[in-house]
Amino acid sequence: MFRLFIAIFLCIFIATASSFAKGNAPANHVDIDLTKMSSTMVFTMVYKMVSEPHKFVGKKIKMKGIFSSYYDETVDRRFFGCIIKDALACCSQGLAFESALPRKFPSEYPKEGSEITIIGTFEFEKDEDGIGFPIIQNALLF
Repeated sequence: MFRLFIAIFLCIFIATASSFAKGNAPANHVDIDLTKMSSTMVFTMVYKMVSEPHKFVGKKIKMKGIFSSYYDETVDRRFFGCIIKDALACCSQGLAFESALPRKFPSEYPKEGSEITIIGTFEFEKDEDGIGFPIIQNALLF
């Protein structure tokens, strides 16, 4: 009986280890979880993401902040954001996000100023003029 238990345990362990070795992280894997950091660290990390986006491209990010949206008439597009205040609540830093699921604005989005948590993939989206901005794509909203 003990040998059977050990054999089953080893099979499960090997299957799990080989999955990670192939780069297949579990679906709930998050590379950077800002929700578990202090407010000072979160503000610092978001600042770093905005100023050095190439270091974070492809990383799965989880963050909590305030929902906001902005319509840019120049490009005829609505942008959504998750805004984080610093420790003294005097300054804000945020990231744009794009929902993983199609939603209608405003009926299927949170109210402006409400607290949200998002999980998505950090990318750098380039504009037609070559300038770009960081964005969390395929974001799930909670």
